[in-house]
Amino acid sequence: MEYEGKLVVEGFDWGPAVTKVVVLLNYFDKTRNFDKTEFAVREYITTEKGKEFKDRVITDVYYSDEFGNRIDYKGDYISMELKYDPNEGSPMYYDFSTGFNKWHDYLVVAKLLGGQETHLTNGKFYFPEVQGVDLRGEFVGAEGHSLTYASYKPANASEENRRPLVVWLHGMGEGGIDPLITLYGNKVTSLFGEVFQNIMGGAYVLTPQTPTLWLQYEDNVASWQKNKGQDSIFLKDLKELIDEFADKNYVDKKRIIVGGCSNGGFMTMDLILNYPDYFAAAFPVCEAFYPKKLKKDRLLPLKDMPIWFVYAKNDFTVPPFKYERPLLKMFNKIGASNIIVSEFDDVHDTSGKYEKDGKPYQYFGHFSWIYFFNNECVNNGVSIWKWMSEKTK
Repeated sequence: MEYEGKLVVEGFDWGPAVTKVVVLLNYFDKTRNFDKTEFAVREYITTEKGKEFKDRVITDVYYSDEFGNRIDYKGDYISMELKYDPNEGSPMYYDFSTGFNKWHDYLVVAKLLGGQETHLTNGKFYFPEVQGVDLRGEFVGAEGHSLTYASYKPANASEENRRPLVVWLHGMGEGGIDPLITLYGNKVTSLFGEVFQNIMGGAYVLTPQTPTLWLQYEDNVASWQKNKGQDSIFLKDLKELIDEFADKNYVDKKRIIVGGCSNGGFMTMDLILNYPDYFAAAFPVCEAFYPKKLKKDRLLPLKDMPIWFVYAKNDFTVPPFKYERPLLKMFNKIGASNIIVSEFDDVHDTSGKYEKDGKPYQYFGHFSWIYFFNNECVNNGVSIWKWMSEKTK
């Protein structure tokens, strides 16, 4: 049976959460008032352990349009807002056997007063934050490597008003062929949001996705820990994609900025090392470029490039003592003049919404991209997003 409704998915610091269930009212007495206690939502997910279920807490119920927007009259749809937090409500999981984030085999059963029962699965996911984003990008470079990508185009871009381009490069967990994984594995959706776009004055956003991982340096080797500074096999094809996107849109080519986290931080460094005159600025986050074999002559062309490093001291996945700190010492030795560093003690919730044992919720130290996506990296009163908006060659 095909049920009518939607599962609203939104992006947060920890990843995605199903925040709302929208159902079509097949039979319902609209003359009576209702209370949220008369509704129930049960979530089923399938893992390697089998099928698990959890009863979700309903925080509000109201009439809405088919997309979950509240309306002030008795319409044909009802929305049930759900409680969510870093440990509740995620339709995504990290598959340790592959190293990729994946969507759960997901089912929600919503029970309404009067006996109506609605079943909604993955096919009913609705992503309001990316409705203006093109998710269909596919590219094959001259060297034969395939990349998928999502892209955002600002409404104010024109021949007379060329806009900057921000390239975001995902971490290892977001590889694959589904750009939605790239956008929701981290809170990349913030780059399409009103705050970021207003600060940038309107910016293109390009989020390429590798089918494996950026740190892959041989066609048959995909272990990121074995890469000791070798170029990615995707390097030239990724640069070709960026070139093509810039050529086909109203991009200000003096304002192309690249950044990414973890594997994507490696790829950020790989790009700027190989194309030092191309980018206006870079922002590697918990970057995984192994610097030990990096020669001074390769680093010198970056001496004056604006680069903002972001990482946490307690990152045990990509330890700063092995990656960022040796690299920053090398930059210091060549007299690099435009390096900014945001070094955090740890990664914790700063919204005041999520706690554990009476303290702000602690994320893994590797998750320092949270501070970037919340625009919480600040230097001399200037936030990282403001800094990006000012960069030009």
